[in-house]
Amino acid sequence: MYTEFYNLKEKPFNLTPSPRFLYLGESHGEALNMLSYGVMERKGFILLTGEIGIGKTMLIQALLSTLDDSVRCIHLSNPLLSPGEFMDYLAFSAFKRKVHFRSKADFLIEFEEFLAECLRNQTNVILIIDEAQKLSFEVLEEIRLLSNMETGDEKLINIFLVGQPELNEKLRQPRCMALLQRISMRYHIKPLDLEETKEYMATRLRVAGAPKGDEVFSKSAVKAIHQYAHGYPRVINILADNALLLGYSRGTKPITPIMVQKCYEDMSLDSSLPKDRQAKWAPHELETREQTRSSFWMWAVAMCFVGALVAFGMTQMGRSKLWQLFGFKAPSRQISPGEVVVGKVPAEEREHVETGVSAPGEQTDEHALAKVETEAQEAQPSAIERQGRPTERITPLQEKQSEFYADLSVQEGAICRQIYRRRPLVSGTSFKASVGKLYCFTKIVGAQSPSEITHVWYFGNTPVARVNLRVKSLSWRTYSSKEIRQQDIGDWHVDVLGPRGTVLWSVEFKVTQ
Repeated sequence: MYTEFYNLKEKPFNLTPSPRFLYLGESHGEALNMLSYGVMERKGFILLTGEIGIGKTMLIQALLSTLDDSVRCIHLSNPLLSPGEFMDYLAFSAFKRKVHFRSKADFLIEFEEFLAECLRNQTNVILIIDEAQKLSFEVLEEIRLLSNMETGDEKLINIFLVGQPELNEKLRQPRCMALLQRISMRYHIKPLDLEETKEYMATRLRVAGAPKGDEVFSKSAVKAIHQYAHGYPRVINILADNALLLGYSRGTKPITPIMVQKCYEDMSLDSSLPKDRQAKWAPHELETREQTRSSFWMWAVAMCFVGALVAFGMTQMGRSKLWQLFGFKAPSRQISPGEVVVGKVPAEEREHVETGVSAPGEQTDEHALAKVETEAQEAQPSAIERQGRPTERITPLQEKQSEFYADLSVQEGAICRQIYRRRPLVSGTSFKASVGKLYCFTKIVGAQSPSEITHVWYFGNTPVARVNLRVKSLSWRTYSSKEIRQQDIGDWHVDVLGPRGTVLWSVEFKVTQ
């Protein structure tokens, strides 16, 4: 309805968790990296918590969009099931058909054989349970027993519990102590701060077709949305969507703080936030505060300008300039015989001052000359210094560094979807164009002195990105990244060049539809 009015291709603030609109702030990025790391390293139980509307489901969808055929995912989004119904759901998800087992033992035998077959085929099986705080204690016990399916080296199934903070309270109950002790990694997602809220809204507007978000929402309106929503993405979406609809109905652009306040009051969104996050300010005063703050800074800048002008007028140069400005001749001043005027050396004598030699017949101050000489040398080398510098001479240090560079090599490298704690996650040789961003990870060894390598990204045979990276120790991990678009389907490769431009390592990969 309002998309044409704001020149948008689609609605930017829908509540459906589409990975196309994914924005990762610091906390959300760390949460997604933890999930990806749990998949790659088969970490068993992982716990992810966050308040209502923080973006947990969006992160799950983002994780699922990065998984390839080597990962088999069972995703349960409605956990209000009995133990029997839970087993039936697992059986249907695993065997892709409705199967009713006569007993729990029959199910466990078949399911463990299915997991063992997946392991033999190098397939990773993960069970993701959203809204896990709604699980009954009986189903939680069944989930714990599933985690006992393992070989001597690794787990047959990895289980991710995703839910609200009440899940932590449930797991602390004595009857869940055995399950709590099996959780290897846990993370609690924090709300977006003001800067992240700005970037979050700008990202969604850009994906929806608006290159300049400030033409849709004023800066003060974005700040108002952050204050009302407290950084919770779902509340941000609700407020922004309703503000766009209100702006369309009024024929107003960009959105103002008063319009955001109106939507907040009409939607009664206080009840959708945690009690400690509900509004405790007077919303109607927001725009007035902004105007008052703006006026204060205007007066502050004006007073600083006046003060600087007065201070300048008190100096000798300032008085001279002001006299000239108003059309009067500045009064002359006699210089005493022992006085030194720093910075007023005549052109024909300036070279003597820079080299520290007193001009004939001139009385000098040793400290003043030292100051002038130092500043001149730091600002620009003297002509004598420039002439005395070697141009093509190779020093012994450079020769020694050349020997160090010869031992530089790539010990480990990969193209991957994520980097977590300087390690590659979800690596491969074929990626979908919807991946968004790819990383080239390299572990460099043999650098006995600080040096530099270069990552050159090629689309086909055309170089499209060149990234210089510092190497600071004998064993150094570093990476570069490249945004992948829909039109980037085809063959790619990355060359890793050493300090002399030689190819240390090369990797090929494909981007598919």
